[in-house]
Amino acid sequence: MPIWPFQRSRADEDAERLLAAVTGASRQAALFGESRVSDTLEGRFELMALHGALALIRIQKEPNARPLAQSFADHLFSTFDAGLREAAVGDTAVPKRMHKLAGDFYGRLEAYGAALTDLPALESALARNIWRLPSHPFAGALARHVANTARIQADTPISAMFATDGWPLI
Repeated sequence: MPIWPFQRSRADEDAERLLAAVTGASRQAALFGESRVSDTLEGRFELMALHGALALIRIQKEPNARPLAQSFADHLFSTFDAGLREAAVGDTAVPKRMHKLAGDFYGRLEAYGAALTDLPALESALARNIWRLPSHPFAGALARHVANTARIQADTPISAMFATDGWPLI
């Protein structure tokens, strides 16, 4: 008999698998480099936020997936918290930084969700959020990739996103 009498929920298990796939998709080597996204804490956050937003946009279209959406958001923010602590952000500063990251993430979720069907608007949102510029040479290619990913995921079951092959390569 196990010591801990509670079993993990299906949503929690699925959220962990989804987070692993989102992490893999956001760490594609083709996303980083000169004239692309900088391989920094901020650049990695932006790509995790982008792919996490895509996952939540897809999940929110399913009426029975609310537990998965909540569990995924919890796991995603736990990852952000752990990243801050690994980057040596002090314990007293982490809550303030997490509050800001949460606001940044949900702002991006709204902006990307609204712009998915408008490629120029998506390109502009990506340039503004990732590079803090009105435009960027890589923003167009990234916008096309994001819109394509969203289209593919809209036509497949949510479970397809739980594996890395559910996230097209750029």
